[in-house]
Order: sequence, then C-alpha cells, then structure tokens
Amino acid sequence: MDYRSAMLIEAERVFGDKEKSAAWMSMPRAAFGNRSALELSSDREGYKEVLEELMRIEHGFAS
Repeated sequence: MDYRSAMLIEAERVFGDKEKSAAWMSMPRAAFGNRSALELSSDREGYKEVLEELMRIEHGFAS
C-alpha cells in the first residue's frame, strides 16, 4: 500500500482543498512529536496515526 498517497487523498477530503492539505501534511505538528505527516508516511503505524488525527480534525477534536 502507498501510505503517502492514501494520506494525501484523505487530507484533501478533510480539508476540501489540495493546497491546504499539502500545507498541513508538510508542517511539523505537536501531535506527531514535531514531525510532519509526510515524515510518518513510510509505514502502517504512521499512516494510522495521521488518519486518527485527520478524524479528530474532521470531528472538531484536533489538538
């Protein structure tokens, strides 16, 4: 599975905009230990962590 592509698709769906989702994916986040979502895109665990954060954002519970 290509985790990076799947994350980008989900981020674009949540943010509704390709540029906003790309910016969110590339910025370091406290929720990810000051790493970017793209840095977590290489394995299943990172993929799950990013998807959980996107779900929190989508439902208004982002940290």
